[in-house]
Amino acid sequence: MAEPAASTIAGAAAGSVAVTLTGTILGAQLDALVAGLAAAFLVTILLPAIDDRAKAFAAVLLSSLLAGYGSPVAVPWVLAHVSGIDGASGDSIRMLLAVVIGGAGPVGVPVALRRLKVKAEDVSL
Repeated sequence: MAEPAASTIAGAAAGSVAVTLTGTILGAQLDALVAGLAAAFLVTILLPAIDDRAKAFAAVLLSSLLAGYGSPVAVPWVLAHVSGIDGASGDSIRMLLAVVIGGAGPVGVPVALRRLKVKAEDVSL
């Protein structure tokens, strides 16, 4: 049996290859994809809940795609609603948001899915 850390790293590496190929073909910004990918890769390795290749692959893939597509969309909202960053450029904010979204994805997506599952079960009763 493979060691869990090696299995996680292999799954995360496979997810990183898949996301760069898929994201660039579908028009995501490559620098935001890579920044989100690096953050998602590091967080995925550190999370004890992600213990096999499939989970690592999915976490890295989804988090970096969210970073690649979500950070350019979030920049105007952040510039409009957060005070104190008037002199910051949109590009630097976009890269910071890509890292934050990529790092928060492996933790935030499972939490959001669990909450949606609980709400769906409450509605169906």
